[in-house]
Amino acid sequence: SNWAYSCSGTFLSEDANSSNYQKNITCGISNNVYATARLCPVSLKYYGFCLLKGSYTVTLHFAEIVYSEREDHSILGERVFDVYIQVERVETNFNPKNASGDAKKDASRQYYNVSVKEDHTLRIHLYWAGKGSLFTPPATNGPLISAISVVTGMKSAQYPFIVQFYV
Repeated sequence: SNWAYSCSGTFLSEDANSSNYQKNITCGISNNVYATARLCPVSLKYYGFCLLKGSYTVTLHFAEIVYSEREDHSILGERVFDVYIQVERVETNFNPKNASGDAKKDASRQYYNVSVKEDHTLRIHLYWAGKGSLFTPPATNGPLISAISVVTGMKSAQYPFIVQFYV
């Protein structure tokens, strides 16, 4: 309940509503975490509020489920975006399909020692910088993500703080 997101941009497809676009897939996925993904045309930001000041391990769960079928547009489709955590770019030109070796496969990334400061807010920003497929139907080329996990960075913590949610 202490999470918010913002989505900005406009998809080039008339069928897509960029304010709340989620993609669901029902077959061919080995883990249900990746059965749903939120995507946005240009910028997708997540904010975790009211976190304790300290160090966290953040896991971003990605799998390409839009450009995943055998049609020409899907085989040729390429999603490329940058990933920022706490305003620092941690991934440049990230492509989930290339990172996992194929569509519908886990391309998760784990980031250690993410520092939450006095404002008690974690910021995750996925930003499409104009690379990858643009005019390939269904023209949903922006960043996508399936889930986010946040765990306290203290290895000796008896009761670690764990948050995992599906986007």
